[in-house]
Amino acid sequence: MIRPPRPGGGDREDMDGKTSGERTGAERMGAEHPNAQLARRAWDAIARGDAEALLEILAPDLVWRATAQGTPWYGVHQGAEAAIDMLARVGETTDVFDADLVDVLASDERVLVLFLVRIAVDGREVELDYLLLGRVTGERISEIWTAALEPARIEQFWRGDARVRR
Repeated sequence: MIRPPRPGGGDREDMDGKTSGERTGAERMGAEHPNAQLARRAWDAIARGDAEALLEILAPDLVWRATAQGTPWYGVHQGAEAAIDMLARVGETTDVFDADLVDVLASDERVLVLFLVRIAVDGREVELDYLLLGRVTGERISEIWTAALEPARIEQFWRGDARVRR
């Protein structure tokens, strides 16, 4: 079962006192780069467990490189369907998998998503920052690289070390 990340997530207030989680989709997307909007739509589709919506965002020939060695999702996943299967495997191999969106940065060809992950498995837990870098081609995400900012910690966690919190 996919344990979807929570949309919004961060609790940083912007200049008008709203947090990212308190903004409506229209408010978030109004002044954002189109590729940032695309990334947020993908995030929201994953949070809802909406594979059909995600398939509309991901290029059919997507290549997703999950770089965290030793994790159940490590490796190169070819095709949008394979990426969705990989996301399902994340939920199936963890007791808890929560991800909070922290920030989205975008350019004409790329999007970068920073998110905080909390994972629990068999009484062990870890919390760490992750990056997702996506290449956008023809208004769809065509390549994705995901990387933990502290790769040794996620690898240590999946080796079974008792507690690897911040």
